[in-house]
Amino acid sequence: MNTKPEVNYTELTNAPPNLSLQDLASLNAASNCSSFDTCVSYLTSRETATTDQPWLHGVLPDSNGKTQGATSAAVIVNDHGSGIVDAFYFYFYAFNLGETVNLAGLGLNVSSALIGNHVGDWEHTMLRFQNGMPQTMWYSAHDSGFVYTYQAVDKNNSRPVVYASLGGHANYATPGTQSRFDIIQINDSTSAGPLWDPVANAYFYTFTPTSDLNGTFTPAGSSPSAPTPWLYYLGKWGDKQLPDSDPNQLDLAGIAATWQDGPTGPLDKYLNRTGTCPQPQEPCNTTSVLPSPSGNTAPAQTISRTEFAPTTTSETAAATSGGGGSGTVPSGTPSSNPTASSAAAGSVPREVGSLALMLAGVALNALQWAK
Repeated sequence: MNTKPEVNYTELTNAPPNLSLQDLASLNAASNCSSFDTCVSYLTSRETATTDQPWLHGVLPDSNGKTQGATSAAVIVNDHGSGIVDAFYFYFYAFNLGETVNLAGLGLNVSSALIGNHVGDWEHTMLRFQNGMPQTMWYSAHDSGFVYTYQAVDKNNSRPVVYASLGGHANYATPGTQSRFDIIQINDSTSAGPLWDPVANAYFYTFTPTSDLNGTFTPAGSSPSAPTPWLYYLGKWGDKQLPDSDPNQLDLAGIAATWQDGPTGPLDKYLNRTGTCPQPQEPCNTTSVLPSPSGNTAPAQTISRTEFAPTTTSETAAATSGGGGSGTVPSGTPSSNPTASSAAAGSVPREVGSLALMLAGVALNALQWAK
């Protein structure tokens, strides 16, 4: 296993020696975690996160969009009643590759810097149904996201297509250059490359909420034995942000850093929503027209699937050297089981493209799963 639990850069001695998904909930007690805000537990890579590791690169989907031997997605359904059903599609990646940004004119002692690297990355989309018909769709993008009507989004037959960005895996509704602002302007890149069909190898659950950020998970559909303890883990799915004293770290006055904390898991993503957006971002606009693509795009690759549910496609994985390693390194491809591959590489070559996801069909009683 490539992961160890740490608190304040020190490995927990009261945790299971070889972590599995079944062990993760026990880390809450081992690290005195009672909430996401107060938990300081980190699933930390055993090898340094600043050098390349083979298990960092994830698993490139095959010609059918399946990640062979890797369960790297989870589908979680919340049936609100009154005909409203939310189907969440969670995607795990071993490593989030940051962006080199222009800092000229900001009064800092550097003109550009790589910011936003972190071990482990969770992104998700959510499709809301009303009386059996898909209505709106949420695309997570880093700390924010977008909502579109189902009718507006790209589809493969009836299945929405999601464009996951190069390195950072933010989800967008169109290929091309995606500009976002996080103190400064940062451009994400998406295109239609290798297609990832997340539900071809995923865990399926229903969710019974007790609050916005808590509830009970039950295995469902085609994965009746799917593990559930990992879903209750309150800590971070990756390393703690490197200290400023580390020579690989560049901290920009507390605004951003080259190496940042890993993310929290699905339970922290507001699975019991009032609208299609997570509660902190309500009210949000629902857009019925897609933005015009900009920048370079590539022809979409598709697979034969029917019914409702997003699929994810990524750009081609041909890489250029990023300072360490070479060849075709799909640094943005989905990870295998998260605790087995949570590690990073500071000098991983950047893939030329991003992923494209196609979401699979979900029957509206939240208990039957169409494939």
